[in-house]
Amino acid sequence: MSTQLPVERAASTPRLSTGRVEVDDRVIGRDGLTRRMRLATYAVAETLFTTADGPPPRERLEWLVDDMDDFFAQAGARARFVYRICLLAISVLAPLMVWRLPPFRRLRPDTRTRALERMEASAFGLAVFGAKAALCILYYEHPDAARFIGFDASCLVEGE
Repeated sequence: MSTQLPVERAASTPRLSTGRVEVDDRVIGRDGLTRRMRLATYAVAETLFTTADGPPPRERLEWLVDDMDDFFAQAGARARFVYRICLLAISVLAPLMVWRLPPFRRLRPDTRTRALERMEASAFGLAVFGAKAALCILYYEHPDAARFIGFDASCLVEGE
């Protein structure tokens, strides 16, 4: 079974207000993120995407966690396993890097930032990179993020 949609069918698929495209051939009944993974994903995302103005709005982070859940429901077992291991490592090891007890999600926001920075600079930085890569891919698909970084959906090469 092909996972690619014909061009005419994809073009007729309705767009939601958040920019998501609903696809008819999605996998039904497969788990994406567990409850604990959702909580850990929220905490890591809130830490990663906090700026000098503060964290992203709660609705935006909830959208990201829902999108991650859907993404991993469609992804293969290996991708889910790797993401789960990355989150587990962050949840357990990052707090220890700042002399706190796990889990990561229970740390204060400023302590989470310090913990994530220290873990990223350590031998366990690959776990942070793995989670960060997956989160960034989906986070910057949101229309608000595109506007924030100045993406106007046009080509950067003149004449194309």
